[in-house]
Amino acid sequence: MIESQKYKFEPGAMSIIQMGEELIGHPSTAINELVKNGYDADADKCWVYTQYDKDINRNFLIIKDNGLGMKTDTLFGSWLKPSISSKRDDDREKRRSEIYERKFLGSKGIGRLASMALGRYLTVITKQANEKEYNWLRIDREIFRVENLLKEISFPGGTIRDYTQLFKESELFENQDIVPNGILINLLTTKPFNDFKEGTMIILQNLDDSVKTIIEDEVDFKELDEMSFFKSLRDLITPLRLNKEIQDELVTQNILSKSQNIDNGAGTFELFFGSNFINNKIKGQVDFIQVEPSPIIQFYDYRVFGKVNNHHEVQGKYLCQRFKDELIEEDFVLDASFLLSDEDIKIRKILENDDIPDKYKESNLGEFYFDIRVYDLDEDSKDELAKKLKTSGRREATQALSKYLGLKISKNGFGVKPYGEEEQDWLGLGAKRVSQHQVTIGPNQIIGYAFLYSPQNDGLSEKTNREGFFENKAFITFKKIIGGILKETGQRRAKFRLTNKLGRIVRSKLERPDATKFIEYILQNHKNSPELIRITKEFVKDSENAYDNIEDSLSFSQRLASLGTGLELVYHELSQPLNSMGASLDSLITNVNKIQEEILKKRILERADNISISLNLLETLRNSLQPAIGRSIARTFKPFETFKKVGYLFENIMADNDIRFVPQDIQTLEIKEVEYVFWISFLNIINNAVYWLKQSEGEKAIFFTHENPNIFVLSNSGPKIPEGELENIFEYGITGKKEKNATGLGLAFTRSMLSTRGWEIKAENREYGPAFLIYRP
Repeated sequence: MIESQKYKFEPGAMSIIQMGEELIGHPSTAINELVKNGYDADADKCWVYTQYDKDINRNFLIIKDNGLGMKTDTLFGSWLKPSISSKRDDDREKRRSEIYERKFLGSKGIGRLASMALGRYLTVITKQANEKEYNWLRIDREIFRVENLLKEISFPGGTIRDYTQLFKESELFENQDIVPNGILINLLTTKPFNDFKEGTMIILQNLDDSVKTIIEDEVDFKELDEMSFFKSLRDLITPLRLNKEIQDELVTQNILSKSQNIDNGAGTFELFFGSNFINNKIKGQVDFIQVEPSPIIQFYDYRVFGKVNNHHEVQGKYLCQRFKDELIEEDFVLDASFLLSDEDIKIRKILENDDIPDKYKESNLGEFYFDIRVYDLDEDSKDELAKKLKTSGRREATQALSKYLGLKISKNGFGVKPYGEEEQDWLGLGAKRVSQHQVTIGPNQIIGYAFLYSPQNDGLSEKTNREGFFENKAFITFKKIIGGILKETGQRRAKFRLTNKLGRIVRSKLERPDATKFIEYILQNHKNSPELIRITKEFVKDSENAYDNIEDSLSFSQRLASLGTGLELVYHELSQPLNSMGASLDSLITNVNKIQEEILKKRILERADNISISLNLLETLRNSLQPAIGRSIARTFKPFETFKKVGYLFENIMADNDIRFVPQDIQTLEIKEVEYVFWISFLNIINNAVYWLKQSEGEKAIFFTHENPNIFVLSNSGPKIPEGELENIFEYGITGKKEKNATGLGLAFTRSMLSTRGWEIKAENREYGPAFLIYRP
């Protein structure tokens, strides 16, 4: 028999400081935690005040709320037990406050540790409405910097009628290295501190170096709304204001049947900020500024808002108010297949199985809402924004916008750090914009929020230090969905801008500047400057060489991209004949020693026939790729035969969707040209046609004809192309497809490749559907 005894941890005194400093990543996070504690305590109002002075003894920070306060056995009991929280409950729906039934924002029991990271001396004063005296504690964090057990450390506390006495000369100061602060004492006699009937007030003295450094770095050159603590509080409170607005809109649009309540609707929560750097109207009294969202969120150019349901499907609205007095409103609907990979969808279906325990389902995402506003940065857009904000010009309007930019996340009405903060591009939009400038929305153009709630979004697990979510499956899925929403928004915005010729006008990728005209201008206007003419000629020559190199590189990239599309199709189509060959071979090996000679001979011949058929299929596929891998030289060929080769790659998918090819009087036509260019063109046009025909009803057909040897027409019976997009669809990155792998490159490559051989392409709508015309001008 194995003998055993019971043991337990006995934490050291330093653990308190270590947890306080290491669990909270930034001082503003610690302040936010204390504000959220006030919200959880059913406060209507909360005040944050910072006092900075070069004299360390004159610095302090106050966070006060008018919530329910803590009774004696709470402050001197559970509050002194770090990481133990009275807000935890196995039933997440019961995690609500007493009066306003607010969903708790804090449940980790780290708020008290957060406060200790802000300054050396922490004084907690709290009172409930029915109590006559205040409960208080004062903690000097330096007493924990010893090699003792935590249970051996003690600090003063008790009850008192006049809490201001805690900061005046008394025996308390004799045992602590702290001196009376006259500024603090005087401040406590003014509003709102002298009106302290219930609630909690936390006062930090001898502020930590991390707090002082932030204030010192910002106070001399930044506006109030640019300062870290104020911005952090604004980011914290803004989604609380927007939470009700977005849900009311979704109910009005019949996207939601009812609102997701984060409280019972009976209370409000107002947040105020004050500092000794704010000029006060009345000397000796603080003019607190209410922390509110900026009106700039109403002055967007584009907006997309809606919900993502439990099946990861998006339903919402897209708005465009880029031009004054012209509002465009469209439905915004995305399927999960557009947003997620096949593996993501498979995992989601597994998680929805009722037999899986709840603790494993927690990695699922759940329904949530989003509201994203996008701002153009064109000169006219900046002028309009300046007018609405009543600023003096574009620069000031841009600066105002920059203060609020970011795609932020809120949970139960309050912002989650650090998402959307300055230089926190958590979706990598900046990198995407470099590669797809036209269709990607940059991080410097967005003010937006994703709204999460408990318990349905608790699969997104917040880190203990309150610095974001763990990168679990739910959060990865969440990022993919938000990324997909932005991708579709970027596509719609890009099409609108192209149609209305906004921004830089994109010229053909192969159109070169007129070098001859430029040299003639130099010759006519600078005849007496031979050196300038010589340098100019050399520059133009070098530019032409550079254009040649770029053109060659682009041509090679186009070849690889289109070849990749063809090979992907071949990969899938080869699976059936290869499986057949493998099965036949296995059968031959298995039966050769088991069956009598005549029967064996018959079986072998049958299997050989199967192999022969499969090899013929492989040979046909190989021939269909021949134009893509051949040399790029002009030769005589029949476009219809090239069309058939490409069509074979789509044979199975067309058969599965009842799509048919209809050639019209083109079977015998011959032309002399580089076949590869037409193979590329047919591949991309047919690929697009098949995508749209799959989603169509009625007859599904792709037609191929010619109007003369210099005009070929590929059309189909699918949905027509919106008139405003007939030219835009040939721009790089523009696509109307709702699938995750859509790049918007196929038709752009097609136009570019055709132009290298003197051909052009355009789209038009005919009576029965869209048509693509390949013609030589």
